[in-house]
Amino acid sequence: MRFTFSLSFQIAVLFTLISMLAVIGAGSLNYLESRKLIEQQFEKSMSDIAVTISNGLNEKADSAAASIFRVAADKILVSGDKEKIKEFLRIVVESSTFFNNIYYFSPEGPIVAAAYADGRDTQKYSAEDFTTYQESDKTVAVYDNLIKARDTRTPVFSAFFKSATDRLMNTFIVPVIENDEVKGLLSCGIAFDSSSKLLNMMNDLKPHPDGFVALLSLDGKVALSAGKVPEIVASFSSFNGSEINMVKESDYIQAVQRMDKTGLGIVTGLPESVVVDLLQKLRSGTMIYTMGVGLFASLMGLVVASYLIAPISKLVSGLKNLKEGKSVKKIDCRASGEISEAIVAFNDLCEKFRKPGD
Repeated sequence: MRFTFSLSFQIAVLFTLISMLAVIGAGSLNYLESRKLIEQQFEKSMSDIAVTISNGLNEKADSAAASIFRVAADKILVSGDKEKIKEFLRIVVESSTFFNNIYYFSPEGPIVAAAYADGRDTQKYSAEDFTTYQESDKTVAVYDNLIKARDTRTPVFSAFFKSATDRLMNTFIVPVIENDEVKGLLSCGIAFDSSSKLLNMMNDLKPHPDGFVALLSLDGKVALSAGKVPEIVASFSSFNGSEINMVKESDYIQAVQRMDKTGLGIVTGLPESVVVDLLQKLRSGTMIYTMGVGLFASLMGLVVASYLIAPISKLVSGLKNLKEGKSVKKIDCRASGEISEAIVAFNDLCEKFRKPGD
């Protein structure tokens, strides 16, 4: 005797399989799409942080540059009166939030005058000569840029540095020109983090409590940071200032932007484990959701299958009774299509074989 599954069982299994496959497929697609969106959102968030800080620094650098251009155009700088020049520079730094200091050198190297925003006595700088800057690794970049500004007669953003009060600074050098001749060089220290506003902004913009935002010199030294910076940070060597680059270093996802104007680079980083943990939670949640929906869909499939099979089951039972000569009653069951036609034909057949008295 060959064993066969009932039609009811086969249809129920078919409905269950279709329901489960459909739900699993939909859940998998939803997980993959959600994972892609989460990764893109993290990358966009870190890129936006880098762009925000970069725009802020560049805007400050541009505003300071515009201000010092106006200063360089003042005739008092070529007057030769050192005391008037010194007083003029003092007024400039005290009336501006851009500058920490301004040095005015003669083209040959000796200082003419200097002024600091904190009002310090600049007499001790009276023997300053920028040609001596080439003797120190800390100042040789400024020396090179002073020479460049003098010889090319163009303004130059020089390397960043930290002041004695640990403020992040950037040097901007502007040649003072009269009658097509360089009369002097203004070297201005632009204060980037006055009142700790820059650091506060970096802390506010951190992509995650375990992440970081850092300003680095182009040779990789940390100038200012919010959050713990990993030992290995993405290099700027192959990047330019017009793009955001996403890299992975030290198990961190990092967004890197180089700013040649300020001599700095921005790196914002997020531990890769944060993204992995979030994706793991997403996968677990998706699995639970998929299993729940799949179970519900299977139960609904069984209910629907039972509803669809009921007329067929009654028809099969009636045919068996008819075959065995048992009393057969009309099938009173709602159906449609071919099943309805089969039930009508069966009921007609029952009328023909109905025994008297039934």
